Amino acid sequence: MSAELSSPHFRGVMCRHCGKPVRIPSSVLRKDSDNQSHHDSKDAQFHLISRVFVLRCRSCERESIYAIDQIVDCTFAQAPAPGGLRQAVI
Repeated sequence: MSAELSSPHFRGVMCRHCGKPVRIPSSVLRKDSDNQSHHDSKDAQFHLISRVFVLRCRSCERESIYAIDQIVDCTFAQAPAPGGLRQAVI
């Protein structure tokens, strides 16, 4: 039996090094939602929101700097078939 995930999509960025999607933390997700909402051009607090963040890819373990504008909707990759990988017998 396979467990289904509650949501097949997540907000993330594409790794600059390996190209795989990387989930963004909740603190950056809040900045993203603030960035997408409508703001007055004179709103000082909106202009103080940092529009860049550093993120480490869990696949290749390399860090890079990303902009809020680079956040996209990502989908979970299909899990490999159960018989696809051989287990070591000890």
